[in-house]
Amino acid sequence: MGRAPKRTFKDRSSPLSARAVEGAATRVESKEEVPALLKKLVSSDANDRVWAAASASNLLMSDDPQVRRMLLSNNIIAALIERLSDSVPDVVIQATGALHNLVAADQGAAEEITRKNIFAAIQSLIPRLAKSIDDIIKDNEDGKKLDSNDRKATVPSSLKQINDMALIPFLVSFFNVIGKLPPSLIQTAGQFLYTLADDNVHAKRALVAQPNAIQNLMKVATTQQSFELVSNEDVAVIRILAGGILCNVKFVIFAQLEKTYQYRPGGIPADETKPWDDLSRTLLQAISTSRAEAVANGTETVSSTKQESELDQLNTRMSYVQLALELAANIFTEEGATEADEAANTPKAADEDHEMAGDNDDEEEHDADEEYASAASGDENDSDFEDEDQNDFDEDDMEELLADERTIAKEADETIQHSILGMFLNVIVPSLRLLAEPTKMSTLETAIKECSVSETADEASLKMIISVSETFATLHERALGCFNNFLLVIEDSLKSWFRLHSDNVAAWWGFLIAVADHLFGVESAPAEHSATDQRLRFVILEPVVGCMWTLARSVGGNVPVTPEQIEGLIHVCEAAPSAEIRVKAVGVIGNVARRQPGHIDANKRIGNYLLEHIISKPLLAFASSNGNREASSLLTDSDVEPIVEALDLFYDIYSDADYDYDGPVFVTGDFLSKLRQMCVPMRKLSKSVDRRKNRSLRDRSDLAHENLRAFIDYKTSERKGR
Repeated sequence: MGRAPKRTFKDRSSPLSARAVEGAATRVESKEEVPALLKKLVSSDANDRVWAAASASNLLMSDDPQVRRMLLSNNIIAALIERLSDSVPDVVIQATGALHNLVAADQGAAEEITRKNIFAAIQSLIPRLAKSIDDIIKDNEDGKKLDSNDRKATVPSSLKQINDMALIPFLVSFFNVIGKLPPSLIQTAGQFLYTLADDNVHAKRALVAQPNAIQNLMKVATTQQSFELVSNEDVAVIRILAGGILCNVKFVIFAQLEKTYQYRPGGIPADETKPWDDLSRTLLQAISTSRAEAVANGTETVSSTKQESELDQLNTRMSYVQLALELAANIFTEEGATEADEAANTPKAADEDHEMAGDNDDEEEHDADEEYASAASGDENDSDFEDEDQNDFDEDDMEELLADERTIAKEADETIQHSILGMFLNVIVPSLRLLAEPTKMSTLETAIKECSVSETADEASLKMIISVSETFATLHERALGCFNNFLLVIEDSLKSWFRLHSDNVAAWWGFLIAVADHLFGVESAPAEHSATDQRLRFVILEPVVGCMWTLARSVGGNVPVTPEQIEGLIHVCEAAPSAEIRVKAVGVIGNVARRQPGHIDANKRIGNYLLEHIISKPLLAFASSNGNREASSLLTDSDVEPIVEALDLFYDIYSDADYDYDGPVFVTGDFLSKLRQMCVPMRKLSKSVDRRKNRSLRDRSDLAHENLRAFIDYKTSERKGR
């Protein structure tokens, strides 16, 4: 599957949320209410303006698109942008929240907001914000406190115009006054700066060029200092944000160092690189010690208070946990992968994909496919199959090879224990398991019960519960994604590690099964839940199955799976709402089917399921359309992926007649004859994938078709004379 990708989660939560306004509208009964709401936005009464902006925020997040269209047609965007210059901070906050909600609900609105010159309004806010911050710092020094409304503000963003606004010095300055400003304000500035420097080379360079910015951020990221009136959890969040910002600009720093020391013997001095080498370890430690505790405390808070304000705070807290997971995943992918490559003392094994066929023109394909389809059995007069690679390879050779492999694995394991890999394994992975484990707030049904919200509760309360459940689902998804990065890196470079730690494999498999059972087991009865609840369950279930797939693939299917679990995975396959989940579930059971000796019944169940339901059924339905466009269009590109994955697995599962299940399953089940009937449909299917729209899938489909023909030849020859 290759190296784990860098994880960038663009749908981060808003770092600060506007407080709920009592009595704010959540629905409109008629078109006449919209102009009345807009009129209150310019009322001389500040309370009316706050109410109107809060109502607009609620309505723009409404599930009813007609309400959103009514507001947009009445120029709500311009009205809200105008309120950003309001003299009352609460109006500014509510207007900002409304604009944020609009972009969250309708990505197309961002362009319209930009066209209406929102950045001029934002830029005019900066001097006011700077003055408020100065006043807060001065009042803190004098022992006074400002009204909390003067402490809040958050704004949306757009790369080019924000770069032009030179916000970086302003945002960096927040990290110089920890303990003097509300931590939420510093965290907001930090998340803004982290996002800005995530994928924006101009912002990265501007940050590096800012005098003392990198040194100050490094000091914050590595500090062990506590601050008066700032909780340890808030300090940890600020440290993680500072570290994340530094990670985003690391390649710019190193490019400059390489240029500076290009003619120096020995290259870059160690004292220049050491702070950066230590940064990853420091951040991983901060992430592991604070994030799991934050979730545990947050869940307890929800259980005991049920107040909207507490749920809102939990939402904000979880957004930082998600950010920490993103950062941890990327540190491991970039640095842990390098260490894994260094720890692997042997060259990588050759690609195990069975590319058993070359290119043929369409006419030759067609003739060959018709020939395969018309063949009645596997008794054609093909040449005998002989595995020449097995000649002169005896048991002593195998023992020596295994002994060498165990030695290499142990040496690699010792290296891992003192590296980022080891820290991730021993410190981060246990936290990831805790973060991935569903709570009472993770599924909508249990969250509503936990918060004692009745079915007749007001819409705003239900939306808040849904929002918290979505946040928890996203949190679990990202924790599992981070864990999968770890598994992918080990699979790619140190697969022998899994054999050395079979106890870890068994424990991880058991945990993943437990999470899947909680979400989709018999007791959870997902079909009985609301559409929103089912969607949230699958948000978590997809990465669970993805982790199972990587784990099963890495150990050749040798996971402690039970027949009941196989049936559960087949059930997931059948109920999956997307091709992505189905492909992953197919991948899990397909790898489990490779276990041998001693698992003939499991292989038979999986082999029959893959051939009959994943391969034959959709292919024959597609082929029977006979060029009927309407019927053919029912099978989309996303439907092709599970077929291709199942075929690729089939070639691996039944690649050797000596496997104990090959005779009683593949031969007795007449799989070869059934596969022959798939050649023509598979050729038609591969040709139906538009190469211009999805070149990768077309290439995979063409290869799967070619390999199908080659596999049939191979199996026919293999059993000749047996």
